[in-house]
This record gives sequence, C-alpha cells and structure tokens, in this order.
Amino acid sequence: MVPFPVLGLSGGIASGKSFVAAHLATRGWVVLDADEAARAVVAQGTEGLAAVAEAFGPEVLDAQGRLDRSRLAARVFSDPSARQRLETLLHPRIEAHLQARLAALPAHTRGAVLDAALWVERSQAHGFDAFWVVDAPEPLRLERLKARDNCSEAEAQRRFSAQLASAERNLHAERVFLNDGRDLEPLLDEAEAALLADWQVRRGRIWSAAMNPPFQPEELRQVLADLLARGGDSAEVFMERRRACALGMDDGRMEDLLASETFGASLRLVEGEATRFADLIAPTLAELREAACTLAAPGRGPSLPVPSLEKQTHPTPCPVLEDPATVGLDRKVALVKEAEALARAHGEALKPGALRQVALGYGDSTQSVWIARAEAQNGVCQATLTQDVRVQGVLRVSVTAGEGELLQTGYQVLGEARGFEQFDPDRVAATVKEAVRLALQALEARPAPAGTFPVILSSSAGGTMIHEACGHGLEADLALAGMSAFAGKLGQKVAAEGVTLIDDGTLPHKRGSQAVDDEGHPTQRVVLIENGILKRYLQSRKTARQMGVEPTGNGRRESYRHLPIPRMRNTFLAPGPEAPEAILADLDRGLLVKHMGGGQVDTVTGNFVFQVTEGFWVECGQVQHPVRNATLSGCGPEVLQQLTRIGSDLCHFDIGTCGKDGQGVPVSDALPTILCPALVVGGTAAAHDLQEQP
Repeated sequence: MVPFPVLGLSGGIASGKSFVAAHLATRGWVVLDADEAARAVVAQGTEGLAAVAEAFGPEVLDAQGRLDRSRLAARVFSDPSARQRLETLLHPRIEAHLQARLAALPAHTRGAVLDAALWVERSQAHGFDAFWVVDAPEPLRLERLKARDNCSEAEAQRRFSAQLASAERNLHAERVFLNDGRDLEPLLDEAEAALLADWQVRRGRIWSAAMNPPFQPEELRQVLADLLARGGDSAEVFMERRRACALGMDDGRMEDLLASETFGASLRLVEGEATRFADLIAPTLAELREAACTLAAPGRGPSLPVPSLEKQTHPTPCPVLEDPATVGLDRKVALVKEAEALARAHGEALKPGALRQVALGYGDSTQSVWIARAEAQNGVCQATLTQDVRVQGVLRVSVTAGEGELLQTGYQVLGEARGFEQFDPDRVAATVKEAVRLALQALEARPAPAGTFPVILSSSAGGTMIHEACGHGLEADLALAGMSAFAGKLGQKVAAEGVTLIDDGTLPHKRGSQAVDDEGHPTQRVVLIENGILKRYLQSRKTARQMGVEPTGNGRRESYRHLPIPRMRNTFLAPGPEAPEAILADLDRGLLVKHMGGGQVDTVTGNFVFQVTEGFWVECGQVQHPVRNATLSGCGPEVLQQLTRIGSDLCHFDIGTCGKDGQGVPVSDALPTILCPALVVGGTAAAHDLQEQP
C-alpha cells in the first residue's frame, strides 16, 4: 500500500465536490479525478474507445473518430441498461488507470484524493483511509447543473434520476460536507488535520493484519487436494473461532450470564448438483484430512491438482476500536445495571408508579473466519485463502408500564457491527428513554381501528416489510425452487416506477455488513429492483453457478456447522424525491406507523401480517392520537406495485437475526417514508368511532 493517506471523495452531480478537491489540492494533496481517467481510457486510439464503439455503434464517434461524449451521455442517461453496459465496460479500466497513477506517486506525497461519483455504486467506498461526501440541496444542485451544462430542466432531472439518492450515499461517509453556500474551508481544514493525524491507525483497522490460520496454507492445500482427489468442481475449508458473551437482567436480577469460546471447521465438496459436507469440532489436521477423504470417496472423476493458496485481503466496512472480547465482564455488567437504573428513574420522572417491569439483554460476538477454496475454472484450478473478523454487539431494552389492569410494553435495541465503543452513555441513554417513552405512550393510546386504510410507514419504522415480505423472495435459492413471488421474472416490471430495492453488505457498521461472505466472496451493493424492474437475485456461489451469473457476496451461514445459502444483509428501499412532511400533509384519513414489531409472512405469495408498536391515527394531514394493538396485513409485491409516494429520508435501520432453513444470521433493514394506498389494519375500534372517543 502507498505510504501516505488515500481519501475517497464523492458527491452527486453538481454538488460541488470539485471545490473540495481543489481546496485539498492547494494544501498539497494530489487529486486523481475519475472524470479525467474516464477521458484517458477512451482517448482516440485506445482499446477502451474501441470497446465503446463496438458496444454502442459508430454513431457515438465524431467525424474525427473521437468519442462524442454529449451524444453518448444523452443515450445512457435515458436508458438504464445502456448506462449499466457502459459502466461495465469503462469502470474496471478507470479504476486500473487510477490505481496505476496512485502507485506512481512519490512516497513523500502529502495525500491522494480519489475523486469519483460512483464509489458507493462500485462497492468501494469502504476501502479508503477515509471517505468524504459533498452534498447540497437538490433545488440548488439543479440550478447549478442547468447553468454549468446549459441543459433544460427535463434533461437535468433525467441526470439526477440516473444517480443514487444523496441519503444513501451519505450513509457510507465518515464526513458529509453540505455545500449550500456556507464557508467550507474551516471544516475541510479540521477534517484534513484529523485524517493526517491518524490515517495509519484507520488503515490498520480497515485492512486488518493477516491472522495466523488454524492450519498452515500448505496443510490447507493438502486438505483441498484430498477433497478433489476423485474429481469435483470446487472444494472448501471453512474455519471459525468465536468468542461470545450474553447477559440478561430482569427487574434488577442478573438471571443469565453466558460466556463461550468455540473453534470448528467444515468441509464442502461440490460436484455437479451434488454437495457433500462435514463439520468437525476443534479438529486436528489428521481429522480434517480423514474427513476430506471420506467426502471424496464417492467421486469417480480425475484428481484435480491444487496449486498453492493465494492469500486475498479485503477491506472491512466495520472497523473496530475496542473488541468486546477484550472487555472485562465487570464493564458489561455495569452497562446493563446502569441502563436498568436509568429506565426506572426516567419512567418515575415521567409517570410515577407506572413502570411495572424492566428487562435488559446484552450480547456480543467476535468471530474470526478463514476460508480456503479451490475451484476449477476452464480446466484450471484456482486456490485462495481469505479471512475476516466480524464483531457484533447488542443491547436490548424492554419496559412494561401499567395503569390499572392495562399493561403495555416499549422495546428498543441498540446494536451494530461495531466494538464495545458503540455503548457510549449518550447512545445508551437515548435507547433506554425511547423504550420508556413507547411504553408510557401506549398507555394513553386508543384502540386501533379495523378496516382498509391508507398507511404511511415512516422511515423510523424500519424495513421489516421490505425484508420479510419482499426480500426473501429475492434470494436465489427460493426463486430457483419456485417458492418466490418473483421467480422467473428477471427483466420484468414487478414494482411501481421509482421503486428501487437494494441489498448492501458494504454499509459501514450495519449489522449485516462484512468484508466477505462465508464463501470468501467480497460483499457488494446489489440492486435487486431498479425503477420497478427486477434486475438480480441474491446469489451464493452455488445458485450463481446454477443460474449462470456471478455471485453477489450473499452466501451466508450461521456457523461452521451449516452450509452457506443466499441470505440478505442490509436490505432497503432506496429514497425517492418527496419530503416526508408533504406525504403526511396529504393524508386525508389513515394510519401513520413509526415503529413496527414482529409478524408472519408467506415467502411464496408475499402475504404478511405485522404488528404495529407505535402508530397514530391521522385526519386531514394532522396526527390525532396514538393507537395500540394494531396489525397490518397485505401482500409485499402488491405493495411495491402500488407505491406512488416515496420520501427522501433514509435514516433508521432496524436490526435483527434472520431465520431461514434453521440458520440465524445478523441483518438490518430500512425504508424511507412511504405511502401504502391501502392496507388492512387490524384493530378493535371502528374508524367512524375514533373521533367520538374522549
């Protein structure tokens, strides 16, 4: 790696990132601009220009044989498939050009800025020493773009719609600079000083040092060779070391305390459609080789020579400051006790005598994995060794409040793919107080109405419906088995215009993020549905081979005891163009949902029933009162087809452990504020009685 800091810089069109790049250049940073690289790789006479002309025809060239950029831009901005084809052609060449220029910089360089609009889309925003985003209000950006490029309002809007929303890009950024006319230079200088002071520490956390695997690479090569001794398409050794801790407190009593450390490995041999699998607890090398020979025995093909393992490293989107495995039990117990005391004190201050029960749960996990793979490609075997460290922490708070015989519960959870540093006092206090607020508010709520109504799902509600009612149907194994409402519909319109559904394993510190999946494939941002069109499924290596496509980094397993299968990571509905306040203001009569609970879903049909843990009845665009004991019923794919209003906000990700085929894996989900024109609301009050209640 280069011996100076590398900053990734991005921003939407006309946001002003060129100003930030220019300011850093005045301070001695070298700016490597992706736009300049894009021009270089399609310069006259280059192989890149020939590839573009072959893909799009000679009409994209001018009379001198040079690229007519305006003609090509008009074509790709109006056709998403053409844009994707162009990006597939050019981006690998652009990235190679930038990396070559970066490597050629002298060692005394102050720092390098890699300026590109598409780092997030290319799943690369987490690989820099820092990633900054420049943003500006959309009306201001529109005016800048029209003035800069002398284009019409319609053309400017077309270009805007071709880029991802600012709210999504900002999720990846360490720093977001709002370029709305304010003086940015002091903020930039402060951020630069901080980066120069600790970029080496940052890099060490993002690109974790090589961990010694439980077995030497040559020993693992021998195990892979044993697996492929009688033929096969691929072989794998998955090794896992995990340390975990869990605490439970109920009404001031510490009732549960669990600490564990495990080591295990599994072997997998794939031959055609057949998979042979074995898992072993704390195995020796001899035991691994014996199990490998047993799995290979039914084979009838020729032995596949396995070369030396190529070590691969990938950046993590979840760097850790303080590994919870190194934190003493006394600090974890103190965290739970302090949270419990705060809940009681806060509840007593808000409504004396109302709190009946406080229960808390704490958990953490540090999982180190090594994945050795050998795979036959075009008659040649490639062998790799990949590693990853996954750290999770969670604090769950459940508060029960009572008034007479009425009991209501508030529940909140704080958890990320982050170290013990996430449990700072302010974040813990906010989580505890929100659980208390929900419980007390529910005491004042009126019974929910029953009927079919328009429903606004706020961004604070999380993406439970997206995950359960839509996301599972986009996992390739269910689609292949015909157990999905989306089976066989690639390239077809399955949702309303403007609906884009994404699964992203590179979001910083989100619960479903990792450097690589459990098959050693780098995680990525996967666009599943784009503007209503079904584009991709979530793929493991096995399903990708069955469908003849590339893996998406979604092969996941609960532990070494399980086979990897396609699973979601962080699944969300992309933000739209509307202000959330405007969506609420236009709701004549219906339900506003701010928090969702659990429920049930049929992945084949997408039919769902979910609980509402915080909801409000709305009349004429105004919130009237909270409701309790509400449920929502509907069909996920139908909801996607009916969406007409999508908010510009995307700020809250719900977290959970997703179950499938007997396996649980950490996930998160989100959506912006949306209007569902008609959902069945389950409740005990008639809608016409709501205004008559005291």
